[in-house]
Amino acid sequence: MNAARDWEDFEFSTDTPGSPMWYADQGCYRRAAEASREYLTRGPLLGVRESAISHLHMARYLAFAGDEAGAAQALAGARRSDQRTGAEIPLDWNAYVEGLYGFLVKDRGLLEARLARLQLSPNEGDHYNGRNLYWLSRCFERTYMDAQTAAECAVEPPPP
Repeated sequence: MNAARDWEDFEFSTDTPGSPMWYADQGCYRRAAEASREYLTRGPLLGVRESAISHLHMARYLAFAGDEAGAAQALAGARRSDQRTGAEIPLDWNAYVEGLYGFLVKDRGLLEARLARLQLSPNEGDHYNGRNLYWLSRCFERTYMDAQTAAECAVEPPPP
């Protein structure tokens, strides 16, 4: 039934049962990732932007579920080769994806390099994603779930 849904409704709905965000809101991260995977393989063919967002979300669901190796594999489909449109929030998407990958595969150098790049950006979207990478950097040896939710990890970064 999800395969027939419009991408935006499927990807971002927290109200409709079966949506990945609906599952994630209930703490069912593995099922959220499965719903994303099923949609990517059985739903409408997506453009680069939509596919990248779905892969990123699927990777995060897998990481929250404790499958960081699977999350790293899912991120392979999250980088973008297209040109951003003027209607999109300005941000360095690939730097964020690569930094997240660095955390998942425990490549601190990659994570720190992409974090520095996002912190120097003039775009608020990059600062938001940079905060997320900062949390991962602060708690690099911990699980993704811990690094995203533990109070000692989830603190504001110092100014660049």
